[in-house]
Amino acid sequence: MINIGDYFEGFAVKVLADVDVNKLSSNQHEFNGSKGFRELLGTPVGKNYLPTKMAYLDDELEEMPELFETSLTWYDTREKDETRGPEFRLLYLSEADHVIYRATAGDVLFLAKEKDGNLILVIAQQGSTILRQLQWIFDVQRTDEALFVATDMDEQPGREEMASEELLALLGIEVTLDDDSLLDSILRHFNKTMWPSTLEFSKYARSMVKYSEPVEDPDGTLMCWVSMEHRMFRTLEKHRISESIANGFLGQDGGVDVDAFLKLSLSVHNRRKSRAGLSLEEHISAILSANDVRYVKKAKTEGKKEPDFLFPSKAAYDDRTFPPSYLTMLGSKTTLKDRWRQVLNEADRIPKKHLLTLQPAISEDQTAEMKAENLQLVIPRELHSQGFSREQQHWLMGLDDFIIEVQFRERLAIRRERSAHG
Repeated sequence: MINIGDYFEGFAVKVLADVDVNKLSSNQHEFNGSKGFRELLGTPVGKNYLPTKMAYLDDELEEMPELFETSLTWYDTREKDETRGPEFRLLYLSEADHVIYRATAGDVLFLAKEKDGNLILVIAQQGSTILRQLQWIFDVQRTDEALFVATDMDEQPGREEMASEELLALLGIEVTLDDDSLLDSILRHFNKTMWPSTLEFSKYARSMVKYSEPVEDPDGTLMCWVSMEHRMFRTLEKHRISESIANGFLGQDGGVDVDAFLKLSLSVHNRRKSRAGLSLEEHISAILSANDVRYVKKAKTEGKKEPDFLFPSKAAYDDRTFPPSYLTMLGSKTTLKDRWRQVLNEADRIPKKHLLTLQPAISEDQTAEMKAENLQLVIPRELHSQGFSREQQHWLMGLDDFIIEVQFRERLAIRRERSAHG
């Protein structure tokens, strides 16, 4: 589990008003410094210049945003006026207008103070999944009022590692998930293999988990397997990258080989992305097999369409006399963004699609769209309470629910087959 109190001293939240973002209403480059900012930043003496990273976040974001480095000025506009009480302001430079101008009234500003005193200011689009995720990571239950909110970081609950790591990376925070106690066993098991295949690595990760009950507790088991592999992979990755760095990035002329460094950085990024999805599929496969569920992976349905999992078989899918109501498909994605729509175009014979994800805190607008498109989300039960409303939780399926549904359809198909043969 990750505790954001390890990375931040505190934070404040503000729902932006029209005066904050509408330059027709105000020509000021500042936010009102109400109670939450005062609790976070303290009482300024003179003008305090605070190094800050800024970004605007919405669900259109495909890659990690480039955080804009600037500074904020925290000051009391009435510091020299003894006849009136203080009036605090948080001033941003005009160079940050390209961030602020993207915002509209109702968007939500998060101001977080790192352990080194530097600030991160991000604005999340109202109604977006990224907003719901920020509310989840900072444990903010409501941001539907134009209020500042501050928190005691010691009271922050632990957060699931993989989702927290990705979200904190959007804020420019590097989370360390490697575990040196695992390194020796990994290197011994794989000997001199530089990068074991996903199939081999996933299998070994499952063997390293003491708690494994894929039949009794498929949801908890999946989370344990995924978490173990994620931690093991980060451990091996750190070791391999350290070796590369130790060998240096020197070209034949003795100068720094920038291209070699960039190549290493790109390979790390691509390897992380490809392995995450493939390893999740391997763990789902192991759970389905343990439950004696018939399925096939990556079977071609129409043209180049290849659902991640097809139930009960490709032969059944290709048999036009086989009732579509007995067929099931399951897509799997570690995180969604807008990629969930890709599943809608797979397996034409199956009207209702299922999609398993490990992403917590999805907006109600997005799940409403999924319902309208006849897509059912399958999320491990541990994550149902992580940023989902009660209404959403009633709608979500656990992996255990999904297995029961598929097994029921398989029994119906078997009865049909027996009946057909007299």
